[in-house]
Amino acid sequence: MPDYLIIALSIFTAAAGIIGAAFLFARGYNDDLAKAEGDLANLALALQEQTDAAFQSIENVLRDVVGRIPQNCLRAEEFDSYAASQTTKAVLVGATHSLSHIARIDLINTRGRIVGSSNPHPVSHPIYLTDTTYYRALATDAALILYVGEPVKIRATGKKVLSLARKIKDTDGNFLGIIVATVDLGHIETTYKEHLKPGSLAIALYRRDGMILAHAPAAERVLGRRLWRPNTPLQRMIARNIPTLIRDVSWIDRAERLVALHPLANYPCGVAASRTVAELMAGRRLEARLIGFVAYIMDIAINTASLLGLRHVRTGILRAASESYLSRHDILTKLPNRLFFVEELKRTFLASQRSGTDFALHFIDLNRFKDINDNHGHGVGDEVLQAVARRLRERLRKSDFIARIGGDEFAIIQRPVRGRQQVLDLVGAIQAAMKRPCTAGNTEIDVLPSMGVAIASSDGRTSADLMKAADIALYAAKSDSDSGYRLYDANLKDPRAERRALEGALRSAHENRELELFYQPILDIATNRMWGCEALVRWKHPTKGMILPLQFITAAEESGLIGPIGDWILEEACRTAMTWPLPLAVAVNLSPVQFRSRDVFASVRQALDASGLPARRLILEITESVRLTEEATATLRRLKALGVSIALDDFGTGYASMSYLSSFPFDKIKIDQSFVRAMMDSPDSRAIIKATISLANDLKMSTTAEGVETEEQLAALRQAGASQAQGYLIAKPMPRDAIAAFIAEAQNAQQGMRDDQAPARAIA
Repeated sequence: MPDYLIIALSIFTAAAGIIGAAFLFARGYNDDLAKAEGDLANLALALQEQTDAAFQSIENVLRDVVGRIPQNCLRAEEFDSYAASQTTKAVLVGATHSLSHIARIDLINTRGRIVGSSNPHPVSHPIYLTDTTYYRALATDAALILYVGEPVKIRATGKKVLSLARKIKDTDGNFLGIIVATVDLGHIETTYKEHLKPGSLAIALYRRDGMILAHAPAAERVLGRRLWRPNTPLQRMIARNIPTLIRDVSWIDRAERLVALHPLANYPCGVAASRTVAELMAGRRLEARLIGFVAYIMDIAINTASLLGLRHVRTGILRAASESYLSRHDILTKLPNRLFFVEELKRTFLASQRSGTDFALHFIDLNRFKDINDNHGHGVGDEVLQAVARRLRERLRKSDFIARIGGDEFAIIQRPVRGRQQVLDLVGAIQAAMKRPCTAGNTEIDVLPSMGVAIASSDGRTSADLMKAADIALYAAKSDSDSGYRLYDANLKDPRAERRALEGALRSAHENRELELFYQPILDIATNRMWGCEALVRWKHPTKGMILPLQFITAAEESGLIGPIGDWILEEACRTAMTWPLPLAVAVNLSPVQFRSRDVFASVRQALDASGLPARRLILEITESVRLTEEATATLRRLKALGVSIALDDFGTGYASMSYLSSFPFDKIKIDQSFVRAMMDSPDSRAIIKATISLANDLKMSTTAEGVETEEQLAALRQAGASQAQGYLIAKPMPRDAIAAFIAEAQNAQQGMRDDQAPARAIA
């Protein structure tokens, strides 16, 4: 064959391959099938959240019952008689009636015998449940706490139930028995049926081993059987225990189905929502024919090249098709990437100018996404990005364009737009979509977006200008926590330029010793004597005067300066404390970034060794934003072993305070000043303070109330049993020389009067 024919054939086949691939991906990218996938995934997510909440409410009832068992009955010789008492019977009956989907609650001892039950009918002979899977699992696996049993149909009533069993431990942590709730599956199936529509939609609740626990539409023959057939993609994906979409042939109706899997966050189960592929493809026959035709042409080209021995042409076609897609799409979210976005924005801008229509550019950034990766792992971060991509895509019209242009950054071209209100409507829809937490890695994670918006007709002469305008608006939005979005305005300043200037000035301030520590006294309420001080950093700017930490600590954390600044604060606070005339304690705040970027133990040890301060006089204060990973917890335990005290700061302002306290034996709880300032007018604040003090006493922890400003607040805290008080009533923060004089004055006052004649505020 002549060379020119080979060359022509090569060009033809390569072009056919590229055009075919481009057509396939362009048509398949944002079509009805993609929307159906999103709808199915969101349904599975919604049902997962509802089911998780239902299981959580049942487990809370079981926890409450176990929590009522007296301490002396948490022993084998006492447990049976306690469980069989009429008082316990009343507790179990009341607990059963507290939730409509609990049929009964039983207490089972170590031998597998039911020793207490909410069942109203007396039982003449002992009942043993040693053959149940939940008893065998909980009795033999020391690490297992909770077990979800198999579905069972009760012959007498026809009800379908399953068991949710929880281990009970004795006072030494040994296996004492089991509390088990019999759950009416009818309530779960009714919830699932409410989402069914005419068509092929099916919903199943499955256990992690694949066993079907509930199914809608009702199909009793499937209960207790595996959702998957062995060695199938569905089996492998369920075993991975992550939210996903997969195609597989169902053994129930032998149809190929698109299945959305979503594991429960806190239980070894998951929700599967599925529709048949045939139903999803209905109405797309013309598109299928076109795709088939292009695929046919592409196939002919590849086969022709193979027959002629032109393997390099065949390989080139396939490589071109693959690389054409990969170079323009993000593999994780399947969205167009930055390259594709820039090209599309240029095309849209030119088309807008020719047609006289307008469009808007939205830049979206996920706040504190780095914390999600750092605290939960990159796998969870990837799941969050996929969930965000789905939610954003569902809020768009087919004419709109969305891309992932960075790690946690998305861009939307809203086209066309007819006025500002239409732009704001999309902003509102996106914010509403992101209010619901994303469930990833069995954890609910709040994802809050910031959005910057620029409108083509007013905010840019070129596509590059428009991107810059949207970028500036985005960064302005990140500092506006109230609205979460900003529309570009010519008066907006680029906050990044201001931040860079702040970081540069802060670096110079650290090098030029412009940073200074102030010390705020802390009062021991019981003795009315000075207990210690908290070290607070200030920036003495040469032209702006004194700058508070709120204005520069974030910049220090983001720039990495918090490491050396934090080391300096530790060393300076310890050195200063050694100069005081009284051996008072000094408290120093630690940033979460220090735990991620520094060897905190080494920094503290260095500060103590350099200053000579005894470790018992140093208190390190952390907030819930310090993620208690294994590494961080190990560091805190080493510090406690050294003699340093650890305090939990701003208690009550976060969502995880209670679980946080159970994760580490803190020495002190600091009650946030927002509760103290409201305590005289707010019964809720007073109740929270009393409950916190009571909790701290039970956990052998002391308490410091922050923000004390009036004698009435101090008297109320004394009556409530708080250990210490800190605030403007005691004294304002003061520099090194002033705190030394203040401590000397307090020492003289204490020496000049007896303790029982001391005024209510001896050190103020």
